[in-house]
Amino acid sequence: MSDGQFGTLRYEIRHGGAWIILTRPERRNALDPDLISDLGTAIDTAQRDSRARSVVVTGTEDAFCAGADLRFIQSLDSPAAIVEYFLQPLTKVLRSIRDLSKPVIAAINGHCVAGGLELALCCDLILAATTARIADGHSRFGLLPAIGGANALTRAFGPYRAKEMLFLGEAFTGEQLHQLGLVNRAVPAEELDTVTSALVATLATRSPSGLARMKQMVNEGGEVTWDLAARRELTLTEAHLAAGDPGEGLAAFTEKRVPVFGSRR
Repeated sequence: MSDGQFGTLRYEIRHGGAWIILTRPERRNALDPDLISDLGTAIDTAQRDSRARSVVVTGTEDAFCAGADLRFIQSLDSPAAIVEYFLQPLTKVLRSIRDLSKPVIAAINGHCVAGGLELALCCDLILAATTARIADGHSRFGLLPAIGGANALTRAFGPYRAKEMLFLGEAFTGEQLHQLGLVNRAVPAEELDTVTSALVATLATRSPSGLARMKQMVNEGGEVTWDLAARRELTLTEAHLAAGDPGEGLAAFTEKRVPVFGSRR
C-alpha cells in the first residue's frame, strides 16, 4: 500500500507516523469484511514502513468507528458464519494492532461504539475529542464484546465501572472518559488532529526499539505476577542494551545534544 486511498481507508505518512483513516462515513466507519481486510493490510504495511515510527487510527466526519456493520451481520445465516466471516478475521486484525512493534494511537474523532471501542482499546494510547460519544453498546442489541473488550475495560476501570459500561451500554463523552482514566487526552474536536500530530512527532524522536520493548513489557506485565514480569523485563532490557539506541542516548547526554535514534531492534 502506498500513500493514498485504499478501498475503505486512507493511508498517509505525516510527522513521522502512519495515519490510517477509516473512510466509510456513510456507515459511520462500521466494520465489514472489506474494512477489516483493508485495516489488516494497512497495519502490516505500517509495520514494514520505515517512514512510520508510530501509527494513528482515526475516522472521518462524525465517526471513529460504529462497530460491526449490522447489515452485514444480519446477512449471515448462522452463528458459525458470524464467527468465521466476521469475528475471526477481526480478532486477527486487532491482535496485529496489539502485537505491532510501533506505538498505535487511537484518535477518536466522533462516534465510537462496540467493536469500534474494542478497536480503540487495542491501541496503546487513546486521544479523543471532548465531544466524542463512546460506548460499548453491545447490550442494546443482545450481543457480547467478543474481541477482548470486557477484559480491556476491566483492566482499565476495575470490575464495577466495566460492568456499568457493559451492562447499560450508555455513551460517555471523550471528556468524561478522560476524567475516568480511559482516554489519555481529551481536546476540542478542532484540535484533535494538531494534538495527535504533535504526539506523533514526539514519538518519532524516541528509540524505536525502546518503545517496542516498553509496549511489550506493559502488555505482558498486566497479565502475570510481578516476579515473572520483572524477569521478563530484565530479559528484554538485556536485548535492548545490545542494540544501538541506548549507546546513542547516553552519548547524546554526555555531548549535550538531542539523540538521533535509529530503527535497529
